[in-house]
Amino acid sequence: SRALWIVILVFAIFIVAGFLTENKEDPTDWWEKDYHTGIELAKRQNKPALLCFFKQGTRFSSDMWQDVYSKPDVKKYVEANFVPILIDVDKQPEMAKRYNVTYYPTHYVEHPSTNQTDGPFLGSNRLFEFIKKPRSFTPQK
Repeated sequence: SRALWIVILVFAIFIVAGFLTENKEDPTDWWEKDYHTGIELAKRQNKPALLCFFKQGTRFSSDMWQDVYSKPDVKKYVEANFVPILIDVDKQPEMAKRYNVTYYPTHYVEHPSTNQTDGPFLGSNRLFEFIKKPRSFTPQK
């Protein structure tokens, strides 16, 4: 009888855990995860690409998702004006090397129609200064 209760309890835990995992929303689901696919999409939509280089488990990358990109108005603005491309440097280390990224998150704005790239923008503050006044902004060196 006690063994039956343990089995029922374990079963209930698996059901609840599965439900919570299944319904958990991915905060990055609206970002393209493949650089080349994202650039092609940016060309077709005639928009610049917003590249976000991040590393799983880093505090500032987590803060960026929690404090910035989770906000509906930020998501709406980014989707309207850019093709957002999320680059996980653990899965795409060649992209981090190509852009010489060693700090996370780091952003670039790439303009596929002109082959111009603006950045790097470390964190979020400099990025949003650039977004407000793209051509009058002087990127960090």
